Amino acid sequence: MTGQAQTISRRSFLGVGAASGISAGVGFVVLLLVPHILDPADTALFIAFWSFLFAWFGILGGLSAESTRAVHASDRMPADGTRPRILPVGLALGVGVGVLLWATSLWWGALVFDAAHAWLAVPLSCSVALFSGHAVIVGVLGGRIQWPTFARLVTADSLLRLVLVVVAALVAAVLGGLAVAVSVSSVTWLIGLAFSPTLRAAARARSDGSAGALLRRFGHACVASGSSAILVVGFPVILKLTSSEAAYAAAAPLLLAITFTRAPLLIPLNAYQGVAIAHFLNNRAAGFRAMLPIGGLIAAVAVVGGVIAYFAGPPLLVWWYGPDYSLDAWVVGALVLAAGLLALVTVTGALCLALDRHSAYSAGWITATVVAILVLLLPLGVDARAVLALAVGPLAGLAVHAVAIRRAAREPLPTTTEEEPA
Repeated sequence: MTGQAQTISRRSFLGVGAASGISAGVGFVVLLLVPHILDPADTALFIAFWSFLFAWFGILGGLSAESTRAVHASDRMPADGTRPRILPVGLALGVGVGVLLWATSLWWGALVFDAAHAWLAVPLSCSVALFSGHAVIVGVLGGRIQWPTFARLVTADSLLRLVLVVVAALVAAVLGGLAVAVSVSSVTWLIGLAFSPTLRAAARARSDGSAGALLRRFGHACVASGSSAILVVGFPVILKLTSSEAAYAAAAPLLLAITFTRAPLLIPLNAYQGVAIAHFLNNRAAGFRAMLPIGGLIAAVAVVGGVIAYFAGPPLLVWWYGPDYSLDAWVVGALVLAAGLLALVTVTGALCLALDRHSAYSAGWITATVVAILVLLLPLGVDARAVLALAVGPLAGLAVHAVAIRRAAREPLPTTTEEEPA
């Protein structure tokens, strides 16, 4: 927009877009392959594992959002070796979450998966702990406008996951092997530290405040990201917990449709979230105006995509997966529109974070998640409950964010157009 500071060049914008496209493509490929490798019941369990793992990745994505804000502020302050480094604090939080998951896995392992596959809690817990480092590094790169390295790290993480899944499918095409393969790619950022000076510099980045202040802001951001992750990638898990075993076992078509209808909007948006936060930080005084172009694009894509999905979605599901994966056209079309609402909450949440409204940021997502869960408890069919939950929940979250943004004081921020050389 005219009069707003540039946050990313056209070349880097395309680079981040390519990285997000690869990330989305990898998710598509994995979910296209798995139903041809496993039977429908195991496919539903794999989707539950995938969703639960990426829900925790989403929770720790709050580390990325807050790291972007913290380093953006810290790099504009006088050098101070007493301020804490962001990576160790983020890793400590992530390792704590991983240990807690492992320690409680006897309870939730059989509940989320089944008794025979409860052991998958171990690789999942390790993967979650490692991912916290990836989240912090990606956030620092976004805060420093180092988009080329950002794009390379996101791409490498996705490609390693694909390679490991393909190898697992060729060596041992079983649920456990595929789940472990998905988990291992969390080591990508550690491998990158050995080869990239930019990543090593990001690992040394400091916060703009004390360790206690950083932990509190991490907490707000992770609560908000956790709530969003439940709706974005963890939804199959709460659908499983609010449905009978028979209903969930028959829900593989719905679960695949939920994943595929949100991926074209939400995977690229998640990749660009760092760009959005940096843009809003650079243009904080613009308030709602800073997000109008993004919001308009999301709305247009959701409406057009919903119409296309209504007509093309059901026959494509049956064509690729077979007659056991039939689904009503209205469900597929409505899921795309609901994905658009989730995307809008993601954008308004990024704006709240840039305005330093951490409480409102988390409150909006918590409201969206609680409302969605309440809708899932209604005595309706599984398809109707899923569609309503994914639409009504985000609408409630949008209302909370909108009120907070309108009340926010318009505080000018220093702007930057510096960008890492490609």
